[in-house]
Amino acid sequence: MSHEINHAGPTRYICYKLSKVMRKVQRYYENNLAPYGITPVQFYVLNALWQNDGMKFKDLAKSVNIDGSTLTGILDRMERGGYVERRDDPEDRRSLLVFLTDKARKNGTAMIELAEKLDREIREHFSEEDFNVFLKVLGRLGDILD
Repeated sequence: MSHEINHAGPTRYICYKLSKVMRKVQRYYENNLAPYGITPVQFYVLNALWQNDGMKFKDLAKSVNIDGSTLTGILDRMERGGYVERRDDPEDRRSLLVFLTDKARKNGTAMIELAEKLDREIREHFSEEDFNVFLKVLGRLGDILD
């Protein structure tokens, strides 16, 4: 029994194309956040906290779509870097709250500007309608692959 193999290469696959773009975005974030000692994932955690400082650990994990054990390691490094602090939840002894430090608040505007700059640079290459379709497709892909 013979199986014919398509030799079109990896570029024919959606996952390859998404991965290629994501590597470029990741590199942008890594290079631009390095002066702050922050990784892209830590930046996403900070974003969630800039929106809602003092979040419960489990709510933070859910909002950035990271499992609890992974988030613990991320927060350990962020705490050592002086960006967050964990405190006991006075309403629930089993729960922790995660708070921003002054350092995180002070550097927040500059870090957000880096992310917004990349967003603007990408948007410049698309019509508003095409970009909105792109965002919609990304959202749907996320829903489909859950």
